[in-house]
Amino acid sequence: MKKYYKLAISATVICLGLGSVDQAQAVNVTLSTADNQFIEGTHNQGWWSTYNPRLGYNDNFNDNYLTGKLRTTTYRSYFTFDLSTIAKNPVSSATLQIQRFIGSGNSSPTISFFDVSTPASSLNQKINNPDLDIYRDLGSGKNYGTFQVTSTGDSEEILNFTLNSNAIADINAAGGKFFSIGGALKNNVDAGDQYLFGYGYGAPAKLVVNTADVPEPLTIGGTAIAGAMGWWLKRKRKASLTP
Repeated sequence: MKKYYKLAISATVICLGLGSVDQAQAVNVTLSTADNQFIEGTHNQGWWSTYNPRLGYNDNFNDNYLTGKLRTTTYRSYFTFDLSTIAKNPVSSATLQIQRFIGSGNSSPTISFFDVSTPASSLNQKINNPDLDIYRDLGSGKNYGTFQVTSTGDSEEILNFTLNSNAIADINAAGGKFFSIGGALKNNVDAGDQYLFGYGYGAPAKLVVNTADVPEPLTIGGTAIAGAMGWWLKRKRKASLTP
């Protein structure tokens, strides 16, 4: 009889082990503006301004994300990410990674990131710049975080911006579709130039998210094994009582 109890205990341990495998595992996933490009060869990022000094000043192939004021024009940036690879995975944190490139003006300007309601396909039609509705959209609405950034430094440095709960909620609500972030300098009080991320091309921004990897339904398998083991033990016990 004792050996049957030992077998039952072993079956329980196995099922508990299978159940523990069923726990969701947190993993980091890196998304890029280079994913699923709207314009082939051009990253899903760029800027919109209040003024076009000449025809062709901005076009669909320009993926520079200048942010701030240069001469008499103010620029706001955007970054679009394809969330299809994490459509079924809840996100718990997100960090926007941007290459510094060149800045000017105030030694520590303040940059804020915002939600964007403009469709991603329209954002990436930069040839339509200027568009004041899009420009306003990139610097207003739900705040995803406000940061001080030194305007000078290594142009190849990757700056990390940890986004707040507003961004996390919107990423999870996006349902695996395109998700855009707007950027704007909020303290442009200097009379001269004041900008970040200038004079750079070809470097995609990245969004590093921490997400729970959805596991296979191993608990169902564990339950099935437990049921089969119980049935087998019952038969063995019944057989042992038979003369």
